[in-house]
Amino acid sequence: MKSSKITQSKLKLMLSGLFCLLLFGSAIAQTNTIRGTVTSADEPLIGASVQVKGTTTGVVTDIDGSFTLEASASDVLIVSYIGFETQEITVGTQTQIDVTLNEDAAQLNEVIVVGYSTQRKSDLTGAVAQLKGDDIEKYTFSDASQALQGRMAGVSVQQQGGAPGANAIISIRGFGSLSDAGPLFVIDGMLTGGMGSLNPADIESVSVLKDASASAIYGSRAANGVVIITTKKGTRGKVSVDFDLSSGTADVINRFDWANARQYADIVNRADDNDGVPRSPANDTEFNPNNTSNLYDESLRTAWVHNANVRLYGGGENTLYNLSLSYYDQEGIVKYSDFDRFTARANGSFTKGRFKLENTIGLTRTVNNPNPYFNKERNLLPTIRLQDDNGDWSSSDIPDEPGAPTLGSFYGQGSIRNELGMAALEDRTITRYTLLGNIAASYEILNGLIYKLNLGTEYYDQNNYTFTPLHPVFVAGGNNDFAELSERNTRFRSGLIEHTLNFKRLLGRHSIDLLGGYTAQETNTRSLGVDARRFPTNAIRIASAAEELASAPAQDLTSVIQSYFGRINYTFDDRFLFTATIRRDGSSLFREGLRWGTFPSMALGWNLSNEDFMDNVTGISNIKFRASYGEIGSNNVGVYAIDPSLNLFSEYILGESPGRVTGYSITNGVNPNITWETTKTTDIGVEFSLLDEHLDITMDYFIKNSEDVLVGLRLPLYTGFGNAIPFNTASVENKGFEFSASYFQQFGDLKFTAAGNFSILDNVVTALGDATPIIQGSFTSNTINSTKTDVGQPISSFFGYVVDGIYQSDEEAAAANDQAGNPKAGDIRFKDLDGDGDIDEDDRTYIGNPTPDFEYAFNLSAEYKGFDLNLFFNGVSGNTILNGTKYRGYFDFNGNYFADALNAWTPTNTSTDIPRNTQADPGFNRRMSTFYLENGAYFRLRNIQLGYSLPSSSIARVGLSKARIYVSGTNLFTITDYTGYYPEVGRNSRGGSRRIFNSGVDEGAYPVPKELRFGLQVSFL
Repeated sequence: MKSSKITQSKLKLMLSGLFCLLLFGSAIAQTNTIRGTVTSADEPLIGASVQVKGTTTGVVTDIDGSFTLEASASDVLIVSYIGFETQEITVGTQTQIDVTLNEDAAQLNEVIVVGYSTQRKSDLTGAVAQLKGDDIEKYTFSDASQALQGRMAGVSVQQQGGAPGANAIISIRGFGSLSDAGPLFVIDGMLTGGMGSLNPADIESVSVLKDASASAIYGSRAANGVVIITTKKGTRGKVSVDFDLSSGTADVINRFDWANARQYADIVNRADDNDGVPRSPANDTEFNPNNTSNLYDESLRTAWVHNANVRLYGGGENTLYNLSLSYYDQEGIVKYSDFDRFTARANGSFTKGRFKLENTIGLTRTVNNPNPYFNKERNLLPTIRLQDDNGDWSSSDIPDEPGAPTLGSFYGQGSIRNELGMAALEDRTITRYTLLGNIAASYEILNGLIYKLNLGTEYYDQNNYTFTPLHPVFVAGGNNDFAELSERNTRFRSGLIEHTLNFKRLLGRHSIDLLGGYTAQETNTRSLGVDARRFPTNAIRIASAAEELASAPAQDLTSVIQSYFGRINYTFDDRFLFTATIRRDGSSLFREGLRWGTFPSMALGWNLSNEDFMDNVTGISNIKFRASYGEIGSNNVGVYAIDPSLNLFSEYILGESPGRVTGYSITNGVNPNITWETTKTTDIGVEFSLLDEHLDITMDYFIKNSEDVLVGLRLPLYTGFGNAIPFNTASVENKGFEFSASYFQQFGDLKFTAAGNFSILDNVVTALGDATPIIQGSFTSNTINSTKTDVGQPISSFFGYVVDGIYQSDEEAAAANDQAGNPKAGDIRFKDLDGDGDIDEDDRTYIGNPTPDFEYAFNLSAEYKGFDLNLFFNGVSGNTILNGTKYRGYFDFNGNYFADALNAWTPTNTSTDIPRNTQADPGFNRRMSTFYLENGAYFRLRNIQLGYSLPSSSIARVGLSKARIYVSGTNLFTITDYTGYYPEVGRNSRGGSRRIFNSGVDEGAYPVPKELRFGLQVSFL
């Protein structure tokens, strides 16, 4: 064979001001020109390697799977592609060589989707976790985010209670910002803020980019991690149709033991006696055992859940198509709450020569009818019937006649909320129509050099409608004595344009992958609403019929981000790996001069197993070490945050003879000098296989430092501004360790898979600058705060007093010198932590962390002949939950009590830990303390599914390729010490605009249900 020579040329392409300099080479030599294609059983393989054995001559296939190279008759071609078995072919007299590669089951799972591309797992230098659609299909999920829960180390998914349609909180390697910002989601190339519009059955794969090296290609969008979702595509061949139908029930897992009418009356009578006030007639002289109710038992129910999916897919020589439809309908286990979702998704592609066109579009309609009243304060007393003699909802059993007593004089309460009646009577509907999709065109300019244009859009219209009729239950509950209508219409649109130029080349032992690009995205949110009051009747529910239009709130918010980025992936001899990425982002949220930020990253890897000295090493294989460092920014501010708000109708007193003059004033202070938050991540990882590659293990240690984090500062009052103004003065550190393992084995007809992971996380605020500690976490209408975010502590740490028993005598209570209250025997005793002889604010301390420091999960799957069993367990530990229902159960006199309040301290019942019954609470027992805190650890069977597939030989006769029946369960058992409804409570929404500071505060969160479903899956030939 004659010698080969590599030539180089330069290609320069201007993309909206971006130029990329790329080096590429083409092999020149040999006497024969060899042409051919590389395909799989279904489609052409783009980027397959065709190399002349023993030389540096090689090419990669183009967009149509075609290749051309020079070779002699004696040469041997090595044809390889990720996930397929390598073939060696002698050229001989052939000038046209078409190769069909067979799938290599041992390598198929090694293909990882990363930013704007895919990579072999062995070539990855960043921390990337992947979940396949096959794993998602093993279970039933009501929301796509639930499919991620517990499946990847370092990825935390926590439900916001169990309300139908509730969003989950997703965090990747902890929270690095003092905000509610979550990860970036990339769905088929479109950048968006969530995955709530997705049908879980449409997901083909999910990749989570965890460290800066992996996610830096998305720059400022990736400060909280990146979740890349690829939906299912068509396959070449005849049309295929899949059906999946399931239906089942959901029920509450745990219940509180609330007092009945007799128990409630005894508790309140004892409290009145302790407080030295007269007893209320309804609980004493006028107590009527027939006037009774159980509000919570009546509010909960066994609910139905239905799900249906149908998918049609196929393809021809140049086209692929996939169409899916789904309908999900969920009743809430709390009455008068429900949710339904309809989704339609169409994916298609067309390939001709070097040109390829792809598109995906998803349409979603959701209708959410929430119940916002469940388990709130001032609820109906058990001494009052839910409905009167006529079957109408009621908040009082006082006869409607002249001289009848008032609520306060008869029941001891002036405001009583029949929350079940309010939920039944009020009309609440949130309807959203969403479109999410993109169209992408790519063209292979030269072998290995592909230009791609991606256009994406997200659009939704949402109507939030609430009509509160004029009814006695609302008046008794504290509402105005008129009907009200509140309606908001919101339109959101986002447009994305991306130009990328990708060059891949295999030069002997050198593999080069260069990527350059430009992207711009504009988002706009426009809303218009109306608040109307006083309607002729409750039957007329449109704003134009109201006597009074109270307000018409509106907003129009637009933001733009532009970015230039580049990345190089270099591999030498499949041993040494190098990745470098740089991205420059410009955001309209910052002023000129501070608008642009540059974020670099770099990573190194070493495939130790490919070294010659490892050839004789047995027992361990596929060893790879990797290390990375990167910086990512975040424009974590609201739209127009640097622009002051003006009141155009302010009045000033001016002149020698003072008079009012209309003018304008600045009502909110701003800081125009805010800029990018920056997250710096260092990651060290190792991957290896054991037991003849049946056991794969991955470990990572990371340190993630977030700097210049925005935090609100309050200026002196003489400035005239009372709002908190953001400054880049805070810092947050997250560091931890992650471990993942998977094991596969087959014993005859039995296939067994086990996978597990755990992560350890340490979160701490390292700086606040001049900002004062952030106090939030209210869990009552009395604004008792529970969390404090300060230097040296985790975000949203619980802060308060430490309970030290019960005072057993008035003398002991007086000697404690409690400055916050005037305790007596039977009140809670709090620890004097500073030892100064009194109980005051200086005795408060950090008493709990709402964020788990240890999360773990494991999955077990087995197949035997036609049977399959899948079990998924997960758990957390090291976290604390504030059980706010304890406040209502023991201290809040505006509602019912726990039945256990009968066991309160009395002179004859001194061994209890429940303080004495009192409604006046002079000892301030209700203050924030360890009384409310409970261990938030749990271990549960999150999902289980048992299925049976009918034999292929039997179902083929009726035109089926698959027929499977299954039973599926969710949250069937949970081991926990938490006494609330469920230990997954999320964040409550009381007070403050950032819910992160209410983490772990359970104000009676909607219960997470357990589900049991039966299903059928059918595929047609």
